[in-house]
Amino acid sequence: PEFTTCEFYMAYADYNDLMSMTEELLSGMVMELTGSYVIEYRMEDDDVRTVDFTPPFRRISMVSGLQEAMGVTFPEDMSSPEMQS
Repeated sequence: PEFTTCEFYMAYADYNDLMSMTEELLSGMVMELTGSYVIEYRMEDDDVRTVDFTPPFRRISMVSGLQEAMGVTFPEDMSSPEMQS
């Protein structure tokens, strides 16, 4: 993540404002460069993937996103001994 960070600051903005600005930046850049929000990306194995940058982007919490991607359920108490190991 530290290599894919877009860092900026704005007085009185919260994380929702920053997500909206980042969404506008990414989707606008793709539209300006390609003429479409939808692009094709060729993988190393020559598989072609379609990536859709059409706003609005789906917004999820970090914890629920990790749980979904990893196929696990974290304990409610993130400071529990179980989470420390």
